Amino acid sequence: MRTNGKGYFKAALDHGNNQLALCFDKIAAQQALLVIVRSALPREIAEHAVHCVASGSQMLLYSDSANWASQIRFFNRAILDKLHTAGQQYIVRLQVRIVPPMAEMARPKRGPRLPSAENVGLICDQSQRGDEQDVLGAALARLGAALSKRLRDG
Repeated sequence: MRTNGKGYFKAALDHGNNQLALCFDKIAAQQALLVIVRSALPREIAEHAVHCVASGSQMLLYSDSANWASQIRFFNRAILDKLHTAGQQYIVRLQVRIVPPMAEMARPKRGPRLPSAENVGLICDQSQRGDEQDVLGAALARLGAALSKRLRDG
């Protein structure tokens, strides 16, 4: 690996502890703001405020669902007042957003869609009427046999 010049990859551990310490400081500051925000909310609603990020004069508050986000929006003024009394006067705008669900959780498991037993019977009947030399008829017969087996096995 090249060590002089620009354009080489530098491992995370090569940066020293300063970069990691800055990240931990930001996370601690965000968690402290979240504690202040949760103290301005009723207990049952505060559980659904999951994260917050201050950016300039705006704070983004993340909720775990749209229902709770709309409830949190009603406490917009109370949250801003609580932040101002805690020494965060620079935050003048609060925006509530929803944390998107995980992709694997959002996609339900789905089984194959099989035709009804009546339609499988029609496929088998049509395949028996065809010519034995017919390639399409032979494929239809195999399809009918496979579908019949799948319906029997469940």
